[in-house]
Amino acid sequence: MLANIKKTFRPLPSILTAAQAGEQMENNVFVVALLAAVIALLGIFSEAIFLLPYMVVKGVLAGVAAAQTGNFQLNMNSVDMTLVQLFATVGATVAMMLYVKHVEKRSLRTMGFVREHAVSDYLIGMVVAFAMFAACVGICMATGAMVFSGYVLGGRYLMMALFFVGFIIQGMSEETVCRGFMMTSLGSKGGALVGVLFNSLFFGALHLGNSGVTVLSMVNLVLFGLFMSVLVLKLNSIWMACAIHTVWNFVQGNFFGILVSGTDMGPSVFRFVSVPGMGLWNGGQFGMEGGLATSIVLTLAIVIVLLLKPRESK
Repeated sequence: MLANIKKTFRPLPSILTAAQAGEQMENNVFVVALLAAVIALLGIFSEAIFLLPYMVVKGVLAGVAAAQTGNFQLNMNSVDMTLVQLFATVGATVAMMLYVKHVEKRSLRTMGFVREHAVSDYLIGMVVAFAMFAACVGICMATGAMVFSGYVLGGRYLMMALFFVGFIIQGMSEETVCRGFMMTSLGSKGGALVGVLFNSLFFGALHLGNSGVTVLSMVNLVLFGLFMSVLVLKLNSIWMACAIHTVWNFVQGNFFGILVSGTDMGPSVFRFVSVPGMGLWNGGQFGMEGGLATSIVLTLAIVIVLLLKPRESK
């Protein structure tokens, strides 16, 4: 089993050796890291292209209403705005794919978008994510940090479906930016461990502006990034990571009714309420991702994946 841990990083995983074939301008790993961070941020900012038309329309409608009522109100924290933001993350996915294909001159396979096992990996990832987050909730309930508040969905099935599709897009977006682009570009130059650590820290830093962020929540976000990174290297595929990221976010907000990285996702099937004073376990205002229960589950998940035998890549 220890040999499987070593094989995660040495010799270089197939997904990173394939990425080495690309035409990259710099050989200095620090320069590549800086470029990767800048390019990733530019990719994320490209989401504004999709957000801007919606915000303009929303502003015009608010102006029309204000002309009639004399009261201008523009709510950017509404459920519909959250949905649009989720769908807008497709911009980062497209931007990263175009950059890798036309600038680094490498195929999307080197980002982990392979055909082999794509469907089975995605389905397994969905089950794994649900089981992991259910375990987090179970730990919180066992420690008295969370209580069940009841069924709250009502008839909002269409809204739930839209959120699920939105999280499919959003989950793929963050995995494409951090694991598909950053880890492979940097890892192919500086080695697998450098790629894993840097993209995981970058992933955590992306959430610094979220509501209720704490030191433990940042640690957990980095742990999540490490888990996703090792999984991609083991499978030489990004599909399972995309599925886990999607369902992890969806079930905590729209199934269990818990804050997602400090954000309320609106409609949910059930409502689980965090007990005040138990923030160490339930994450407090940040949500479950800021609690010790998540730390335990993610640490175990990383260990399990490290012990798995790497998948042979064609």
